[in-house]
Amino acid sequence: MCRAADLIGEDVSGYIDFALYLLDNKVESENIFILAGLSESEKGDARKYFDCVLLELDIKIDMDKIEYFYVCYLNEKILEGKRDAHSALAELEQLYIFNGKEICYDFYLIYNLLDYVDMDERYNMEHVTSKNMDEYIKKTFELFIDMYGIKLPEDFYEQAYCRLCGKRSVPCATSKKTLFGKNKFNCICPNCKRSNLYKWSHCSANSGKELYLKEIGWGKSDFKLEAGL
Repeated sequence: MCRAADLIGEDVSGYIDFALYLLDNKVESENIFILAGLSESEKGDARKYFDCVLLELDIKIDMDKIEYFYVCYLNEKILEGKRDAHSALAELEQLYIFNGKEICYDFYLIYNLLDYVDMDERYNMEHVTSKNMDEYIKKTFELFIDMYGIKLPEDFYEQAYCRLCGKRSVPCATSKKTLFGKNKFNCICPNCKRSNLYKWSHCSANSGKELYLKEIGWGKSDFKLEAGL
């Protein structure tokens, strides 16, 4: 049986949030109501009632699925205006860094991409600004949910779409010495063979994920909690 520490370290709020997510989706029981009403200081009770909820619902669930539900819960709260988008992104980024949660890798990448907000295209190929940052984060959550369960190529996060030819590949990085002895870096598209340093839609970012979903003909997910459990 999984424990609270498995989800978010010693913090049991994820278990309580999971109960709230169940209630939001009309999955109700006495144990769920008790778990949802506990405080984070009641660690022992939270763990006890979480186990009871899993048992009474006959839930056979792995940690990735629980973490997926938690991302869905955060997404709902963001859309309802009850959670700040950037703080939710930062929380998932921290889960990746300190707890090694692979499911949070996308959010780790996007969090670090936002270091380049308002910079020019050399550093900010996603054109994220302080004005559209919240919408970009919301799109990150939406794409994560849409892509959950899709088997991606092993090198997916290294791939990018060339904006010159529209094809997906792993860009070939090159460098050469200038007349002044400095290294000049470039990228070559393996498909069109053109030099292209900044005009890429990386699959680690929202633009690349959107293009990938379009390429494989993937429609909007219609995930139902009951089916996922």
